[in-house]
Amino acid sequence: MIKVKYYYNDDFQIKGFCLSGHAGFADAGQDIVCSAVTSNAIAVINSLNKLQKVEFETIVADEGHIECIVDTSYIEKSKLLLEHFQLAVEEIKREYPKYIKILKK
Repeated sequence: MIKVKYYYNDDFQIKGFCLSGHAGFADAGQDIVCSAVTSNAIAVINSLNKLQKVEFETIVADEGHIECIVDTSYIEKSKLLLEHFQLAVEEIKREYPKYIKILKK
């Protein structure tokens, strides 16, 4: 199961996310749930970096773990892309509810 955690600032604006685990929908290389979540995460990180020129407090991409937290001064610039990521994950979870868990804080 992929666990998704979102990070927020004191004003409840999204400032990042953390993904951990594997969906377990299919074998490695065939898992469409893992592929969908991972490709959305990497696309958002790349867009924040290249298109919005956002700086990060934390950025990690290891096997089974992706974490992205934008620097506080870039929250407004990153808001749309991070909210887009949330919507994408929610839609994937709606289609494959047994394979994604969104952690509440």
